[in-house]
This record gives sequence, structure tokens and C-alpha cells, in this order.
Amino acid sequence: MNILKSNPDFLIIGGGIFGSSIAWNLSRRSSGSVLLLERRELASATTPRAAGLIRNLSTSRGQTALKTYTLETIELLSEELEEPLHWHQVGGLLVAESEANISHLEALERHAFKPFGNFQWIERDDAEEMVPWLDASKANKFALLPDDGFIDSYLFAQFYARAAKKHGAVLKTGIEVTALQKSGNRITGVQTSQGGISAGCVIDAAGPWAGLVALEAGWHLPTAPVRSHYWITSKAPEFKKPQPYVILPDANAYARTEMGGLLFGIRDRICLSHDPRQLPSDLSELRYNQDPEGWNVLEEQGPELARFYPGLETTRIAHYISGPSTYTPDGQFVLGSVPDIDGFLVATGCCGSGIGASGGIGSAIAELAIEGETGFDLESFRTDRFGRIDAFSPEWMQLCAVARSNKG
Repeated sequence: MNILKSNPDFLIIGGGIFGSSIAWNLSRRSSGSVLLLERRELASATTPRAAGLIRNLSTSRGQTALKTYTLETIELLSEELEEPLHWHQVGGLLVAESEANISHLEALERHAFKPFGNFQWIERDDAEEMVPWLDASKANKFALLPDDGFIDSYLFAQFYARAAKKHGAVLKTGIEVTALQKSGNRITGVQTSQGGISAGCVIDAAGPWAGLVALEAGWHLPTAPVRSHYWITSKAPEFKKPQPYVILPDANAYARTEMGGLLFGIRDRICLSHDPRQLPSDLSELRYNQDPEGWNVLEEQGPELARFYPGLETTRIAHYISGPSTYTPDGQFVLGSVPDIDGFLVATGCCGSGIGASGGIGSAIAELAIEGETGFDLESFRTDRFGRIDAFSPEWMQLCAVARSNKG
């Protein structure tokens, strides 16, 4: 296929989990042609670095709806590909010690799924029985979200891509979008490393580089790449049995099992942001000048986690994974159109929740592209909710970094 002559109805920039989900939703709902362009390999940038938590419940109704739809998506993909998309629906355990974090759990309970799902208070003994490595003696409240779990984010993205191809979408790798084509106030296509392509609608799903694409349309997206990272321990008996993921806000940490070890993430007291203009296309080449291996964070924040996981002090760290997550100051996604520009949509600002919301985001953006409206409430995710900003200023990037440091 000569993509330069294809003139697709829908052209997606970025082959991560958002782009692949959008491609699948468009191709199964519309008779229009769908083309996705990825400059490297599918799901090779931020997607495989995600911890893959599937968290359904949020104090934001908009987020809850997007995340709940992802559960339906997992079933749909399995049916369409006639192959189970295995995921670990082991539940999520939320552990609170301080009054502030107890109040947050109570707020979650008030938002609990009367159309959307479950929320259960459990006792300390039950929490420790579910999670053998957990010392819950310091905590005061425990909530179980039984519909939650975690998934292999790379596998999830590949299922989206395979299903999209099955519906006729064309996904091309090794092709870099270098600019947007514009006529008046409308985006009419893209310029690529292999030439220009006209398109009816261009969708920016370029992850931490999405702001650079949108800048071509004359708008600064309210995001910045901020370092996210996690560690994986060596294998141990207490991690073998199926068990819920655990959120420990009083330790600024989360954890889940991973291949017989424990995967745990700790938020920095001061998170590191990165200028998107200086991100390499291959994230394996990305090195943070400050604390490149995360040892300073472990030294500073590790004792807080050790109060709940005493084994941290003696366990061996087997792996360290880091990469840029795209954050906003309010911790909300960035979805929809940009002001005064037609034919252009954006899906970015994962804020550490992109895998679990990918099904709903793909559906919402596809509806906007096909029909111009969606049944999802995207008001909280507007691209212009902060007004006009300078997304490349140190002050803005710091705001986004603080949002990750304070994430609940």
C-alpha cells in the first residue's frame, strides 16, 4: 500500500496504547479508512514501561466512566480475536493511615459504583491474609476494590492493534510525522519522513511528544513529561499467590506482584520533569541527570514503604524501570479538540492512569472523530481548561511534576 496516496478519513499519530485503542474503535465503528503512523515499533515507548494497574474507581466521575469501559473492552477484544486477553483481576487494596487518606477512602466510597462497581471495607486481618508481605499494623482503614487488577500493558496494546487490523485499519511503523498540514483553521493532513498525507481528521496520540504535535496546530497542551519509575524485587514465596495490588498513600507508594517478585513504585518528593523537545525518540536512550538509577529516591522514601513492607530492607532489587509519564497539574487527561482548529483531536495526559482508561479514551475519541460528540463526559479533560500557557516553561513543567509528587 502506498500510504502517500491513501488520503485516509482518520489519521492517528502514535502507536502506543491510546493510538492503538483509537484505531480499533474507529475501524470497528466507521466505514471510513483508518491509518495509524508510528515512527518506531508499536507500543515501544511509554506503554511497555507502565505498571499496568486497572483501577476503576475515582472521585472523578469522568475518569471512572472511561476506566469502567476498559473492562468491557478487554472482553470485546478477547471475543473479536477469539483469544483470551489474560489479565489479573485480583482486586485492589487501598490502605490508609492518616486522617487525610482515610477521608480520601471515604470520598471514594461516596463515588462507588452504584452504576459502576464495588467498594468494600475490610478488616486489618483480612488485608494481611490477602497480601502476605504487608504489615498493616500502622494502618487504620482498608478498602477492597474487587473488580480491579493489573495487566501486561504491552500485550494489551498489541490486542488493540491486532483487532484494529482485523477491522481494516492500516498501522504503519517506521514513519515519522514531522509536521501538520493546515489550510485556514483546519488541519488537513500531515507531513512525514516519506512525504505528505491528506486526511479528514488527524488525531494526536503521541504520548509525551503530543505537545510538540499540537504546537504545529498553534496550541500548547497543558502537559509535561515527568519521570515515573518502579522497582522489581527478586522472587520470594510471599509474592507467589494471587493477591490484590496495594496502594499505600501514606508511603507515597503502590505495589503488585510480578513474576514471583514484587513490583513497587515510589513517588519522589520532588519529581523530575523533562522538556519534551529534548526527549529522544528511543526512550531506552533517556537518562535523567539527577538520580539516574533512582537510588536517591529509594534512600529518601524507602523507609516510609518499609513501615508497610519490612522485607524491603533485606530484599534484592532485580530490575529498575523508568520513563516519562505525561502529567497535567490537575491529574486529569487531555482529550478532545483544541480551540479554533478543526479536523484535529488530542488524546494524551495519561497521568499514570492511561492503561486502565485506554478503552474508554479510545471509544470517546472515536465518537468525537466520527460524530463530533461523545456520550462520555470530557469536560474535565478539555485541552483549554488552563487557558493559554507556555507548556515549555520551567514553571509549567514544575507544576506538572508537583502533580505527580502529590498524586493519591
